[in-house]
Amino acid sequence: MFWRTWEGMQSRRCYRWQWLRCILINKWAMGLPHINMRLRKFLLRLGGIRIGAGGFIGMDGWFEECYPHRVQIGDNVTISFRVTLVAHGPRRTEDMRIILEDGVYIGCNTTVLAGVTIGAGAKIGAGSIVTKDIPPGATAAGNPCRVLRQADQ
Repeated sequence: MFWRTWEGMQSRRCYRWQWLRCILINKWAMGLPHINMRLRKFLLRLGGIRIGAGGFIGMDGWFEECYPHRVQIGDNVTISFRVTLVAHGPRRTEDMRIILEDGVYIGCNTTVLAGVTIGAGAKIGAGSIVTKDIPPGATAAGNPCRVLRQADQ
């Protein structure tokens, strides 16, 4: 799509279509009632976010609109209400992507910052601020988010 962004794009061109991505992602898609999950995922994909099959995305969240290509959501991921995904900012990291692997659960009012990978089957508690990678199968919570329990191997 002509309004999508990618790495290395000039900032002026990147922000040119931000208003359209904002409407698609954060106004229409995140404001839909839960019965319209297919339409919500379609609008998020149209805005440039990569989303796998299955799962659930709650209402009233805020997903990255400047660099939506940096957000990757796996299969059967559950994202609760008011979750914020921020894939830009002043953080000093090489990789600014947010990767939610398959089977992840994210509780309500959680913020996930740039450069974070949440491993397959991990669970993030409500109200957490995720600043570091979470290993697969772990249970984590807090501000900043810390691993509370590792998966049994």
